[in-house]
Amino acid sequence: QGKLVPQNPADEPAEVLLERIRAEKQRLVREGKIKKTKHESIIFRRDNSHYELVDGVERCIDEELPFDIPESWVWTRASFLGTMIRGKGIKRTETTNSGMPCIRYGEIYTSYDMAFEDVISFISPSLDKSCLHFTSGDVIFTLTGENKVDIAKAVAFLGNGQVAAGGDLAFWTAHGMNPLYLVYYMACPYCIELKRRTATGDIIVHISTTKVGNFLIPVPPLSEQHRIVAKIEELLPLTQSM
Repeated sequence: QGKLVPQNPADEPAEVLLERIRAEKQRLVREGKIKKTKHESIIFRRDNSHYELVDGVERCIDEELPFDIPESWVWTRASFLGTMIRGKGIKRTETTNSGMPCIRYGEIYTSYDMAFEDVISFISPSLDKSCLHFTSGDVIFTLTGENKVDIAKAVAFLGNGQVAAGGDLAFWTAHGMNPLYLVYYMACPYCIELKRRTATGDIIVHISTTKVGNFLIPVPPLSEQHRIVAKIEELLPLTQSM
């Protein structure tokens, strides 16, 4: 909501950031590195209201917005920010103690917190060739889980090189954001409620990249994203020690 850290009028507006993200996404589509987003959403303000343009159809979305944000921020659909790519299945029996780095969806729940640089699992070079890979700055989240509150748990990869993503995982790439801002967004009460509404299943819970891509995200200027992440990381140890 813009209340955690002060806004700085000198920050580049979030609208400029979104235009840069859109231009980079279009470049990657032209180069065949990512697929074009179907039914791209563009959200804008007019007459003190918010409107969304999809496939040439414009509609007011004021009733969908959960809270007000500062003037320097913008709302967007998650799908606007880069692209979300689903991984390919890597069986537990296929993992080894050395080789090419990989990550499986269960490890997100048991072995990683908000960010990681090094992995705990590896696969053979031959299997790695058939996998899909994420790189530094990408956000990885689960598509399968045991309950709707914990589904789509996200972590940021801050290491080097590329890592194979297993099945029931997705990685969010070319988003142009502070990756930890997105991770903390995915863990906030507002996003948890979105996940609870859209996930399916009871014993085994599923969510899709399409559903996550439809989530509304409040986007601050990039400089403010860095300040927000720094403030959260300053305050989290205090809450965890209580």
